[in-house]
Amino acid sequence: MKEENTQKKDAVPVVWAVGGGKGGVGKSVISTLLAFWLVRMGKRTILVDMDLGGANLHTLLGIKSPERTLNDFVTRRYSALEDICIPTPEKKLRLISGASEILSLSNPHFSQKVKIIKNIFKLDADYVILDLGAGTSFNVLDFFLFAHKRILVVTPQPISIQNAYGFVRNAVYRRLSQICNQKPSLQMLVKTAMDPKNDLKVRTIKELFAVIEESGDFETAKILKNEIARIKPAVITNMVKDPREKNAGRIVQLVAEKYLMLHPVDYGSVAYDKQIYSMVSGMVPLTKLNQSSDALAGAYEIATRLL
Repeated sequence: MKEENTQKKDAVPVVWAVGGGKGGVGKSVISTLLAFWLVRMGKRTILVDMDLGGANLHTLLGIKSPERTLNDFVTRRYSALEDICIPTPEKKLRLISGASEILSLSNPHFSQKVKIIKNIFKLDADYVILDLGAGTSFNVLDFFLFAHKRILVVTPQPISIQNAYGFVRNAVYRRLSQICNQKPSLQMLVKTAMDPKNDLKVRTIKELFAVIEESGDFETAKILKNEIARIKPAVITNMVKDPREKNAGRIVQLVAEKYLMLHPVDYGSVAYDKQIYSMVSGMVPLTKLNQSSDALAGAYEIATRLL
């Protein structure tokens, strides 16, 4: 029994990161619904609000004023992320609230980011879900990339599909830049390729790899291709009102495969539910969502696939 407990304590939690372009696509709702099903499946789960400039995930769980936040960890009031976890109305689900009261944390220093990432892997949980902030800043992309499962939320609106593709594109180039940081000339080539109107006329990842191979560096090109293939985002289409709108995730998948040599997987959709948004407005925990909700059913199917 003692050996079992030691193994359980030393186990690293599985980390899911939920991102997706601009705000308004429902990342926090998706994060909460996935967490709900994980705990119902017996998984000890921690939700982490990584929207460091505008944390509000606690309101979706009916918590008005979190006792402890990421600010307390970053400013060293607590030495471990585990110490700032707070309980939620749902058994086995805990929350690490964001730190919206400190504007500087919306853009943490590199050392702060590394400290947060290291401590996430020390959390006493089976699963950790990171609800990322909006946009494609390096910090958002880095938290997205280090996760075991990278989840991309998109809505059926054309602008959301464009933003989702832009998010994945920036994630790909961010990863390439990280890998090439020891090779200045190669890193400069990646940086140049990020500009769609660059003078080299490199418009796609495939063309970028072709340029690298033309220089004779086939080994580096192979390493980069393998790293890009590992990103493999799980795409979720949210707020679907019509069956035809379920294709949004598929569109992101096809475009990413064509231009980024990336292979996202369409994990399904979550229906639009008026009840969710009335609950959010009234600060009623989403974990109390009616069991007959189509949105909850869609989230269950997706959670099962993700597992």
